[in-house]
Amino acid sequence: MGSEKMIEICIDMEEGEPLGATPNDKLVITKIQAGTISEGKLRIGDQVKKVNGQNCKDCNDFFRALRFAAPCAKITVNRDEKKAEELEARVHIPEDRAKIIQRREGYVYELATLVWVQNGPKLGLGIKHFQNRVLVSRVDPGSLAEKCLVLGDHLCDVDGIPVSDKDVARDLLVKNIQEKGKVTFVVERPDSIDAKQWAKQALATNLMQPPSVQMNEDVKGIASQYRQALPGLKPPAKSAMSTGPNARRVSIIEQTQTHEIGHDHEGKALRKVK
Repeated sequence: MGSEKMIEICIDMEEGEPLGATPNDKLVITKIQAGTISEGKLRIGDQVKKVNGQNCKDCNDFFRALRFAAPCAKITVNRDEKKAEELEARVHIPEDRAKIIQRREGYVYELATLVWVQNGPKLGLGIKHFQNRVLVSRVDPGSLAEKCLVLGDHLCDVDGIPVSDKDVARDLLVKNIQEKGKVTFVVERPDSIDAKQWAKQALATNLMQPPSVQMNEDVKGIASQYRQALPGLKPPAKSAMSTGPNARRVSIIEQTQTHEIGHDHEGKALRKVK
């Protein structure tokens, strides 16, 4: 590719100092921690090839070479400028949407955008819910979904609305594509061996587990409408709580009082109900 090139990056480091960059199993950098020595040097999307002249075939080779790299780690990477810009845009999640994420070890997070093209590729996406998570269960080859989603992805939200039910997620997806021609998701993607194994088992589970509380279709519709209205709701003009010197106050006291509640069958055996 025209934008792809092999470059060597020199990073000064002390013995035992963490690099602050996380590669996946293909040695592609997927996360760079702010404030670490790799920030401003490596880029998301860089594929590591060598460390101080030693070939790296997997993560074990990479971290082993880093252990003895001080005082300077010369990291040879394959960098695609266009791809790097796209990936950096995807991992930048707006602050208001990042708040809903409960980040977990072993996962990477990104903003996926699906753009509908008239007479273009089909959507090609299947989803299921499992343990209150909406998971990507099918991605057809050559489809729109294949460009931004992979099997096992957890869809945290749809255009800023948190989802834990596949029917709600599907309705929001279809609605936004019809109205806007595109839809975005905050995606939690398995990156570690344990996380990928969990996703594999979840997808293999035949039981389409419902959320912890199963809702009827009309309730789901009401909940979906309310979620969409939430961003536009304004706080009440006047607080329900009184203010000023005469306002009532809540006080906590140590003294307690007990009131026994009696009934008209006190001391008698319970009667059978006919």
